[in-house]
Amino acid sequence: MRPRTAGRATGRMAWRAPSLVLLAALAVAGAAVLARPGTHPRRLAGQVIRKLAPADPAAGLPGQWGVADMAPPSTDLTPEQKREVDQLLSLGYAAGARPRPAQTGVTVNVAGVADDHLLFYVSGHAPEALLMTRDGDVRHRWHLDYREVLASDPAAFLPPQKNGAAGCWRRARLLPDGGILAIYEGHALVRLDRDSRLLWAYPGHCHHDIDMDDEGHIWVLTREAGLSPRLGGSEPVLLDYFSMLDGDGRPVRRVSLLAALESSEFAGLLDCAPRGGDVFHTNTLEVLDGSLEHLSPLFRKGNILTSIREMDTIAILDPRTGRIVWALTGAWSRQHQPTLLPNGRILLFDNLGARGHSRVLEVDPFTQQVAWSYGDGPQQALNSRTCGTEQRLANGNTLVVESDNGRAFEVTPEGLIAGEFRNPRRAGAHQELIAAVLDLVALPDGFPLDWLGHGQVAQR
Repeated sequence: MRPRTAGRATGRMAWRAPSLVLLAALAVAGAAVLARPGTHPRRLAGQVIRKLAPADPAAGLPGQWGVADMAPPSTDLTPEQKREVDQLLSLGYAAGARPRPAQTGVTVNVAGVADDHLLFYVSGHAPEALLMTRDGDVRHRWHLDYREVLASDPAAFLPPQKNGAAGCWRRARLLPDGGILAIYEGHALVRLDRDSRLLWAYPGHCHHDIDMDDEGHIWVLTREAGLSPRLGGSEPVLLDYFSMLDGDGRPVRRVSLLAALESSEFAGLLDCAPRGGDVFHTNTLEVLDGSLEHLSPLFRKGNILTSIREMDTIAILDPRTGRIVWALTGAWSRQHQPTLLPNGRILLFDNLGARGHSRVLEVDPFTQQVAWSYGDGPQQALNSRTCGTEQRLANGNTLVVESDNGRAFEVTPEGLIAGEFRNPRRAGAHQELIAAVLDLVALPDGFPLDWLGHGQVAQR
């Protein structure tokens, strides 16, 4: 599990989840806001298909991720439907979208207040990940051009687009041996060793997020474009899956999100989904470790916490039954990265729920009360429309990633900025944009670092 709550390391350190205290006895209490019939006005306005055309390099957005020239999943599609499938599979993120600030790198680091763990991050500047200190010194670097992945099996992997598709990693996970897992958005999942050598690659239209269970299985979000009578009729849609791989990248099984919802008591959520296009935009996959199974069967070991952006919903999937067993909507909009805190609350990045701006929410799942937030108060500007993450640190502070602005910062419970990092990596035709920070995490206590100092070490 991902180290979204930093603390003492146990077991598989790279995948240690926070103590999973969420909705204790939620099913009994009945306090959750569950799926309700009806359609949000905002969703009605948003039901136009979000077909994000590849960015014009002249507009300063190279590195846009996407997949093009995809063979249609059905020979029954019309030429127009085939074109729509290709457009859907080219959805992605810009490498950078905001003007670069005057200062970059570490701009704030309050001694004694800021956490001092190493930071691991990926951004829109290149297909690479960096491990750095709180002072901004890079300790290790991993990098692999997608062309090397393509060359390993040209028949299996999609070619990159001319505008720089697969030019960055959407997500990467550091493993205890110094190797990593990394996602080329919509293209592939790869496993590299600590020296960036390719160990294996999986061509599964992987996107957004990855996690591991205690048995060493890799879980990754995947997708296909096709037709769905329930969601799009004759209009192609993107269908999301939770796919399990073994430790060598071989597929074991997968669970359809659509089927998981349709077979559950939360099927009414589908009435609020867009019709056609990117109907789910699932963006989080967190495998529960079973530490709270004694409180509720919802939290049994192996269940998966997920986020369905297009329906403003977070949910729990039981992959054994293939059903959604719990779902919750709230005051957030287009959310990312829900995670479970030791205090029993949910921490998430609310992209658009603050009157079109962003905020981080710590929500009591029983009462739906917001116990803590950042982004609502004065001098708490936060704005990231497309991505964003958050992590509760062992010292009680919260690490926030404002992706679109290429910024990460650590904030105290009182709202004091204890540390700030502005990405020095550039994007844009003339390097005029700051590269988006797509993910950044602090390593937990006890994370194995005996491999550090070997392999590729980059300069700041």
